Amino acid sequence: MGMAGLIIGTIGAAFLQGQAARQQAEAQARQAEAQAAQYEAQAKMQQAESEAAAKNAERANKEAQEQARVATENTEMRRRQLLQKEGEQKAKIGASNITATGSALNALADTRWDINKETAMQLYNGMQGAYQTFGKATDYSNESNKYDFYARQNQANAGGARASAESARAAGKRAEMNAWLGGAFSLASNLSGFGGGGGDSGTTGASGSGLENGGNATWTNWNYKTGSSYKNYGKINTSFKY
Repeated sequence: MGMAGLIIGTIGAAFLQGQAARQQAEAQARQAEAQAAQYEAQAKMQQAESEAAAKNAERANKEAQEQARVATENTEMRRRQLLQKEGEQKAKIGASNITATGSALNALADTRWDINKETAMQLYNGMQGAYQTFGKATDYSNESNKYDFYARQNQANAGGARASAESARAAGKRAEMNAWLGGAFSLASNLSGFGGGGGDSGTTGASGSGLENGGNATWTNWNYKTGSSYKNYGKINTSFKY
């Protein structure tokens, strides 16, 4: 192989090796970016679900508070109505000159018991709807927190995937550079001995025109021991061989 072939072959091999490494790294980077896009899409949907659930929780919480307020007010209104009747009952007993003892006292006690029982039951029934709505608000809140957690997790995964893509591209550039450097070193190593000849006990090297066996040419040899050069004249072939 001639010098031109050596140079072209070495550089071509380095180029192909570098391109292969770069393309492989780019494929890995694109795959990581596609995965990151999927994570981001999932995070976006989950964040939307979280926000929707949070709004439902807020709405249910307000509804439950309103139900509790209405139940409390209705119960208090009913208590006042019953207490008014109790007062009328006491007035009748007083108008009849009946002392609040015996059966009259028992009647008043029964009335107060009925008032407490009825109002307690009314408040309980009225608060049942509020409790159920509070439960829905809690469920919505938990759902919102769940989706928010998943969204944050996918966002973190997307960030990791994009970091992997950047690392892959950086590794591809390094591999490409290493291929070029490796080719350069290989070429330099091969060229250092290309066309050279032996000398006195390895102490001399020869450089020439690349011609062999016949023809007039001048060769310059370097003596590595003395650091001097000298010329040889001879007949060499003028035909080039590559």
